[in-house]
Amino acid sequence: MKNILSALVVAVSLSAPLYAQQDSAMLSKIYHESFYNGQAYDNLRYLTKEIGHRIAGSPKAEEAVLWSKSLMEKLSFDKVYLQDVDVRHWDRGEAERAVVVGTNEKLNVLALGGSVATPAEGIEAEVLEVELLSDLRKHGEEVYGKIVFVNKPWEESLVETDVAYGLNSGQRSRGPVEVAKLGGIAYLFRSLSSSAIDDYPHTGGTRYVEGIDSIPALAISAVGGNRLSDILKENPKTRLFLKNTSSWKGIVHSHNVIAEWRGTEKPDEIITIGGHIDSWDVGEGAHDNGTGTMGTLDAIRTLMQLGYRPRHTIRLVFYMNEENGVNGSLKYGEIAKEKNEKIIAAIESDLGGFAPRGFDIKASAEHVAWIQQQWKPLFEEKFWVSRFLKGSPGVDSGVWGRHFPNTVMFNFRSDPHRYFDLHHTAKDVFEAVDRRELQSGVAAIASLLYLVDQQIDKLQ
Repeated sequence: MKNILSALVVAVSLSAPLYAQQDSAMLSKIYHESFYNGQAYDNLRYLTKEIGHRIAGSPKAEEAVLWSKSLMEKLSFDKVYLQDVDVRHWDRGEAERAVVVGTNEKLNVLALGGSVATPAEGIEAEVLEVELLSDLRKHGEEVYGKIVFVNKPWEESLVETDVAYGLNSGQRSRGPVEVAKLGGIAYLFRSLSSSAIDDYPHTGGTRYVEGIDSIPALAISAVGGNRLSDILKENPKTRLFLKNTSSWKGIVHSHNVIAEWRGTEKPDEIITIGGHIDSWDVGEGAHDNGTGTMGTLDAIRTLMQLGYRPRHTIRLVFYMNEENGVNGSLKYGEIAKEKNEKIIAAIESDLGGFAPRGFDIKASAEHVAWIQQQWKPLFEEKFWVSRFLKGSPGVDSGVWGRHFPNTVMFNFRSDPHRYFDLHHTAKDVFEAVDRRELQSGVAAIASLLYLVDQQIDKLQ
């Protein structure tokens, strides 16, 4: 009996290293396939150069939908289909203008997404500069009839750039309402750029509230913001001319793009993977979010090419309208809930295609600790992917995930340093993406997808 027990202990102790060896070998194959034969970079080239930016509701967005569906149909998915989504279409109109009255000095601006237009003749008014929206309370009636300029610099000491982004993004969305409450006639917001020497304005979503006047809302570049601040210090009565012609164009019928790779053992259990296919209407939507969609598609292609057969159904979703409404993820969650689907895990990619650093994880502390112990070593030493921390599931996964609180979710994290230099700007173009970094990210996502499919039962 003693010998039998000893043999069992040895067998159990050896089984984990054996599985780890098998997983390590599979990950090496995945990286080899992605580096040598990956298609994400070439697909991204077409998406950005032939289709271009693709704001929800636009003809380019629908072109991206149909082209993405055709890409999926070329692979060995069991099912490819479109999921109907109604979206509001916002159009930027003519190029925006911001000019210092008296000197005719031009400042680089972009209308914030969802902004109303100025009057046809534009707006001219004095400018009130504050750092925080909460500072407006100190100015009271002084706000009336003015353009309010919120000039909060980026916190450059934060390596975690999405944290720096989050510290100020609320002022972008709330600003027009808070300014209008006090009688301000336009809102000018310092762009959410990680570089103080960036002269490109960054767009992004803003909002209005029924019953409060809707006023034009524009983002000014970091360089422009610094310049305007200097001008105001010299002359607090400086007047600024603003003009934009943006407007909402109504409801447009659009789609999520979905492909399913049926599981061999537990086909009713679903792993959702993907990102949003829409982009803002400046640049080409390369890092945000062409790398995310083309990367997750290529991650699945990589596993298919290696002859892998999933245990669970893997569902690829390209969501529509993440940038200005999240209608796509809302619809996906609504339908999945109606069907009482069992979505056991999710992987989202929507933070750029720079060198992969790891994944944020929405799971219990115990499950995160297990992942750190079992999976992190497979990535860390050989592939330089080491971030496996409890964190946000991503925007789209977070939206539909409200219906699925027990789903384990992963959010792909690429190197953070440069992303918010390009984010929501005309600089977000194909040329800003490095092929090796992108395909390394593809391999990291494919590797995680493989491990989730193989071992997710241990996290349930």
